[in-house]
Amino acid sequence: MKTKNVVLGVFATLLVAGTLVVGAWASEQPSKHECKFLEIHLTDSLERQFVSVDEMRNLVRNSGLNPVGMEMKKVSCHAIEKCLERHDMIRDAQCYKLPNGGIRIKLRQRVPMFLVVNHDGRFYVDTDRKVMPVRSTIDVDVPVIKGAVSRRAAVEEYYDFSRWLVNNDYWCERVDYVQVNNPKHLVINQKGVNSTIVLGELNGYQRKMNKLQKLYTKGFDQLGYKPYKEYDLRFEGQVVGRY
Repeated sequence: MKTKNVVLGVFATLLVAGTLVVGAWASEQPSKHECKFLEIHLTDSLERQFVSVDEMRNLVRNSGLNPVGMEMKKVSCHAIEKCLERHDMIRDAQCYKLPNGGIRIKLRQRVPMFLVVNHDGRFYVDTDRKVMPVRSTIDVDVPVIKGAVSRRAAVEEYYDFSRWLVNNDYWCERVDYVQVNNPKHLVINQKGVNSTIVLGELNGYQRKMNKLQKLYTKGFDQLGYKPYKEYDLRFEGQVVGRY
C-alpha cells in the first residue's frame, strides 16, 4: 500500500511538472491568431460629424496599418493611434485589442471655438487653443473674428475673449462678428440691429461689455431706448452713444 501511494505521488508530481513545462512552452510561442475585424467609433458623432468612419478606415489602410488578417501579436495599437491623431480633425484616439480577435478604435473629434477670417484666409481655433483648418463638413455656429488677427494672437488673447463670449448667454446671442482693425480698435457688429459696439482694445473687455449690458437691460428701461448707431466703450465708466 505504501509503495503504491509513493508511485502515485511521484506520478502526480511528474504530471504537474510536465503541465507547467508545456504551459511555459506554449506561452513563449508566437500567437497565430489573426485579427478578424476592425471597429471604428466616433464617440461624439451626435454632436459633430467632421469625419466619417470610412475616411478613418481608409486612413489606417493607406498608412499600411490595417490590422485585419495580421497576427494579433504584431498589431501595434500605439502606431494606429498616432496615425489617426495626426489627422487635422481628430482630437484623440484609443485603440485596443478585443478578446474575440478584433481591434476597436474610439475617436474624439476636435471642437471649434471660433472662426478667424484674416488676410491669409480662414481657420478655426479649437478648444485646445490649436489652429484647426476649415472643412466643408464643419457646420457650427461659433464667434467670428475678422481682420488683423495673427495665428499667435488668435490662440492667445482672442481665445480667452471668444471663450467668454461663447459662455455668455446674453452676448453670444447678440454678437454677429468682431472686426479687428488693429489690436487697439475692435468693433463688434450686432445681430439684427444696425448698430456697432466700439470695444477698443481687449483689456477689460468683461467690464466694458457688462457695463453695456446693464445699460441695455436696466438703463433703457428708465431712460427710454434710443437706437444709437454706435456704442463706444473706450471711456472709463461711460458708454458713449452716437447717432
